[in-house]
Amino acid sequence: MTDLTSPSAFEFASLARGLVEAEGFAQTLRTIVDSAVDLIPCQWAAVAVSPHLGAQPAKHSTSSDEDFGATVARIAGQAGDSPGIAAFVVGGIVHCPDLALEERFVAYCDGMLRETSVRSVLSLAICVHETTVGVLTLYADAPHAFDAGAIDRAQLLTEHAALAIAAELSDDRAQNLEIALNHSRTIGAAIGILTERLRIPPAHAFERLREASQRSNRKISDIADELVQTGTLAGPLEGLLRGP
Repeated sequence: MTDLTSPSAFEFASLARGLVEAEGFAQTLRTIVDSAVDLIPCQWAAVAVSPHLGAQPAKHSTSSDEDFGATVARIAGQAGDSPGIAAFVVGGIVHCPDLALEERFVAYCDGMLRETSVRSVLSLAICVHETTVGVLTLYADAPHAFDAGAIDRAQLLTEHAALAIAAELSDDRAQNLEIALNHSRTIGAAIGILTERLRIPPAHAFERLREASQRSNRKISDIADELVQTGTLAGPLEGLLRGP
């Protein structure tokens, strides 16, 4: 039975409150890494959230130390593999007790030992509805820094992180949908203006917008928004949208 009076219980309760009160994705991820450093404990922590994890930077990521995080991300990207990438792929835990003796991730370990003081790494997949959405990675400057207790705490922290990230992803999807709907309405209004002014079918009007986007290297939605806001084909828009 869990001792609810233990410091760890209070600390994890504080973590839960902090995640609930965090404003936005960036603050949520910052709360996760800062809590990891204190609760596990470890010297550094990093979290990445993305549909895919590999050599390219994750869509959402942060580290307890920005310079350290940038160095580790570069090393992992150049190596093409790392404990974090492996944990993401398998949807589980990857533990490297001593990088100097690790037989996996050879290029990664070489880079970490050469450019950082990290000696042990623990990576845990962050899963939402049985889908891996990110990874939390903990770093220590001593070998065998993560014992069974530390791994248990890291798993518990990851569960808290998964709940918070699931909420943020839902908000993110809702915001993206709203943006897409607004763009769709604007483009529809612009098509209506072109159809009326140029006396062309809607399909031809959309083609004019698409061609103008390609020629000007601007988004279709931006051109459509300018047309709707001005309500005229005068100026730079005229040459782009009237066509040959």
